[in-house]
Amino acid sequence: MTFRLPGGDVMTGLGYAERLTFDFPPWALRLQDLHWGRWIAADGQRSFAWIDWRGPDHLTAVFVDGVRDSSGVVHDEEVRTSGVVLAFEERTMLDGRSLQDILGRSWPVSRLLPKSWLALQDRKWLSLGTLEDAGAEAAAGWVIHEHVRFP
Repeated sequence: MTFRLPGGDVMTGLGYAERLTFDFPPWALRLQDLHWGRWIAADGQRSFAWIDWRGPDHLTAVFVDGVRDSSGVVHDEEVRTSGVVLAFEERTMLDGRSLQDILGRSWPVSRLLPKSWLALQDRKWLSLGTLEDAGAEAAAGWVIHEHVRFP
């Protein structure tokens, strides 16, 4: 990933981007809590991603090096699978706001959303992460992880 900053400075490093596309209103998802995150090893050779939808339609999906592991369990300080543990350390909050705070009161979209959605709480962190995999050396890297609480 490469960033070109105002003034011409360039930063290059490991990263990712995501895009969500819905053909229905997102408030139809029936979520109560959403935990998701992405870890990448400092050398870029390993990756770990997860999404944990909690509510009437519970779904947990964990991917280790791009391969889904159906045994994933998500906790606040770690994510576990049958043979791999990703532990979070030195958590730093990147952002913590309600959707209303993000959109602002005057933005036109805020008038289109259900009032309950404007109250949803979003917390995003950056953490050091250590991946422990049976049969492999522990790997250190960075984790971006988020918890969204739906009213």
